Amino acid sequence: MVVSLGSATSFAQAPAPGATAPPQAALEAAARYSADHGGEALLVLHDGRVIVERYDRAGGPDRPHWLASGSKSFVGLAAVAAAQEGRLRLDDPASEVLEEWRNDPNKARITYRQLLTMTSGLQPGERGGALRAPAWTAMAAAPLIAPPGSRFLYGPFHLNVFALALERKLRPETFEAYLQRRVLDPLGVRVEWRIRCADGHPQVASGAFMTARDWAKVGELVRRRGEWNGRRLFEPRWIDELFRGTDANPAYGLTWWLKRPVAPALVRSVPLLRRLWGPVANAPDLPADLVAAAGAGGQRLYVVPSRRLVVVRFGDLRGEGRGFRDVEFLRLLLGPPTAHP
Repeated sequence: MVVSLGSATSFAQAPAPGATAPPQAALEAAARYSADHGGEALLVLHDGRVIVERYDRAGGPDRPHWLASGSKSFVGLAAVAAAQEGRLRLDDPASEVLEEWRNDPNKARITYRQLLTMTSGLQPGERGGALRAPAWTAMAAAPLIAPPGSRFLYGPFHLNVFALALERKLRPETFEAYLQRRVLDPLGVRVEWRIRCADGHPQVASGAFMTARDWAKVGELVRRRGEWNGRRLFEPRWIDELFRGTDANPAYGLTWWLKRPVAPALVRSVPLLRRLWGPVANAPDLPADLVAAAGAGGQRLYVVPSRRLVVVRFGDLRGEGRGFRDVEFLRLLLGPPTAHP
């Protein structure tokens, strides 16, 4: 199903001047590519208005889809919400609430930011181990395998430990309730944490399910730098904070992938960069302000403020994306830079 501009749901308050929408030929080519590579949903918003909405296979407008590691983006939003409210400072040590770390001189130095950027040095846990995650406290007990801040180690442990620390800050409110109340309720959307850790806590690194339309609203909040329906949920500087990379991986911020050049040696040494985001990060023809939440099987939330675009793409997890490649899809959708002043 494809919905054209003007006949679809609108998340915008009013049309805004700026970059034009991708031409119809580009939209159709991107939609075909997505469908041919295991796509189950494609939703493209320009200036908050749906210009493409397509569902294939098991996809549907009311069907929550597993976001896999796309779930991680919610952790970053909860973190900057808490930072804006003064509940934590991103560069403070998490050991201020993780008492079990205080007697370990290395773990005691790990900051909230290092947990969020996956540079804490913790043994990161199994990639793809969403269905067998241990308890949050067990993840906090994992050993260090690198000095804090020195390496990008992709895996679920960092973010679940951050959620543990934030929940201790929020007592008696839970991480799950805070995210819903502070970030998602104002948008009128819900996330379902269908995959949980051994202790019943949400597996925040990859356990979320959401509809394409709801995830698009999260992308719109980010594109608008924290504004929603005339209400400022975030000061712009806190949204910008999500998109600060690290020396260990310039292309990863606070749980969001960034369009930042990455040294070839780093791409070669990090399998996930080599397979997933390295080609996008180093593509000179893609917009520099492109950011994304990304999960296995081609689950994607792309935000491109300069083009006024938000794109949700769901893929078939059983086929692990069936060869979907971000750089190929984005080039079809966005076209040459000169086509979008």
